[in-house]
Amino acid sequence: PVSFAIFCIFRPSNQVSRIMVMGRKKWRYLWIISLILTVSDLVAHAATLPPEASKGRSKTVSNDTLTWSVNLIKRIIHSPGEWYLTKDEWGKPVKGIYDYAVNDPVDTLVVRMRTLLAADTLRFFNRKAENIPNKRNVPGYLFAEELENRVAYRSKSVTDSLRRIVIPVPESYLADGLANAPLLKSTNPMQTLAALDSSLPDAFRRKFYKGWSSVRLPALASAAETDSMRVKILAWTLQTYNDSILFHRRDSLMAAFRENSIKKSVEEATTRQRNYLMQRNRDLLNAYNEAEIAKTNDSVRFALGYLTSYAALDSLPLSLSNLSGNKSRTWTANRPMMPIRIFLKNEQNDSLGVVIYNLGKGEIKLVIDDGVKLMRFAETQKKEIMFRPKKPENKLQSFNFRHVEGPAWKLLGTGSVGFTQTSLSNWAKGGESSLSLLLIGRYTADYTKNHVKWENLAEFRLGIFNSKTRGLEKNDDKIEFQSRFGYSTAKKWYISAETNFRTQMANGYKYPDKVNPISAFMSPAYLTFSLGMDYKPNKNFSLFLSPLTSKTTSVRDTALIDVTTYGIEKGKTRLWEPGAIVKMNWHKQIIDEIGYDTRAEIFNSYKYPFSKYNVDWEQTLMLNVTRHISTRINTQLIYDYNVKFPVLDANGVEIAKQAKWQFKELFTVGFNYKF
Repeated sequence: PVSFAIFCIFRPSNQVSRIMVMGRKKWRYLWIISLILTVSDLVAHAATLPPEASKGRSKTVSNDTLTWSVNLIKRIIHSPGEWYLTKDEWGKPVKGIYDYAVNDPVDTLVVRMRTLLAADTLRFFNRKAENIPNKRNVPGYLFAEELENRVAYRSKSVTDSLRRIVIPVPESYLADGLANAPLLKSTNPMQTLAALDSSLPDAFRRKFYKGWSSVRLPALASAAETDSMRVKILAWTLQTYNDSILFHRRDSLMAAFRENSIKKSVEEATTRQRNYLMQRNRDLLNAYNEAEIAKTNDSVRFALGYLTSYAALDSLPLSLSNLSGNKSRTWTANRPMMPIRIFLKNEQNDSLGVVIYNLGKGEIKLVIDDGVKLMRFAETQKKEIMFRPKKPENKLQSFNFRHVEGPAWKLLGTGSVGFTQTSLSNWAKGGESSLSLLLIGRYTADYTKNHVKWENLAEFRLGIFNSKTRGLEKNDDKIEFQSRFGYSTAKKWYISAETNFRTQMANGYKYPDKVNPISAFMSPAYLTFSLGMDYKPNKNFSLFLSPLTSKTTSVRDTALIDVTTYGIEKGKTRLWEPGAIVKMNWHKQIIDEIGYDTRAEIFNSYKYPFSKYNVDWEQTLMLNVTRHISTRINTQLIYDYNVKFPVLDANGVEIAKQAKWQFKELFTVGFNYKF
């Protein structure tokens, strides 16, 4: 196109001769007009060129990330029936961005893909839970053999429990069974005696002869007396024989009813257990599959975003040639590129320098080279300016500071009464969500002088409430005393010894049961002694590290409180554990009216090194409305491997005990007072 435009302007004719005799200014105008026509032709030509995937891309693109993105999309698209697109219409832009558009231009695919990527919750790929290739990676999933073993164990436990209890048999069932018993009927005694050796059962005949042989008749007994005695023996034999038949019949009926009842109950329990385990497997697969879908789609989203950015930078080739046959090759792309310089030629071999700038795909800018400007360099004159420093007056060169020392003891007490909205989950001391009254008392006495720091804390909390369903109950109960003595050995570090005691005031119940307490005053009680290092970079933060800690858990009332709930063996009242403890306290005054406190404690017993931990994390957000009215939001998260909760099966029967996470949340609006 450039050669054609220049040829049209400078073709040999009479007009060309007239142009050559024009002034230089008019000649330049003619060159500008020809360049404008050439630029429009170049832009149209560049827009029709196909993209080349392997040329002109930025060398800053990471080949490793590109390879990973291509392999990820390829693996998911070609997975054998495992992954599928959430919507079929997304297939074309996803596959198009993968192999650079079979039918659509790259820019169209980039726009469509960026529209899809703008939706953060959009899932590109889905997978059914049953298509998970390796279910052994699913934690807790039971395969057929293990599932049947658990079902068999359930069947055996139900059978054993049912065989230890009495199963009542309905009287109607016994009556129907006994009505069909093979009893001998009382007919003519003489006919019965005549049939003793023929139709009567052997057991009946043996019983009769045994009874008859035990009779001692007089030597001169008449035939009538002998027959009368035989009839009496026959009646007794008939009665005892029928009674034995009924007795054995009743026993067999009761045994059959018991076995059928046990069999039916075992079949129902087995079916419920199998259904429960299968549903649990499905839930585990669905949860695992959802997590894998989320992770896979996050990776796909990253890969597609990377490929989209990579495709958006794809270049279009542009080749220019002048009348002399000289060719210059450049690229246009949506990224910064170095400009190139070409020379336009006419038939008289006159040259005009032009610089080509990339403005994006299909768009360039041409700038005419007006010539070369020479710049001469001249030596710059230098002028030195000298400054003479002036010493300050003697009275300003030194200052005398006086040390101001405050009181060694700092005492602070706070008390608050407020209404509380409570939400509890797995809370060891019992309770339910409700509106309640919360009483809090806290007193601190801190001593600081020279290298010594002694901190003392006493805290009391009691929360009570009245619900419609359960009446008066409690939802918070705490008594805590703590004393920490430290001596500074280095900047911000203290060698410290700490004592901490915790218990509760009132009995705690597993509501709605208000008869059998699960905790009480000094049941349990926790006493810890710790020796370690305390790091205090400022007055608002403290980190206490103690590798030498003694923790004692005690239950005073063993008659009412189950000591095994708190990890203590039956027959004992105390549990002593050596270990290590880490404590952290931090206060942040966000603004004058809002403050935040957090306290965390982690204890590891040396009996279970690096395997079992006790965690206690408490957070408090305080919002002061006025001087005496405030709002308090408090949460507490506890995990104690010694505190056990019952584990129930599908029938509500306790089958084991295990530790669980305990959570408490308190929202309080009330009155507070400082003293």
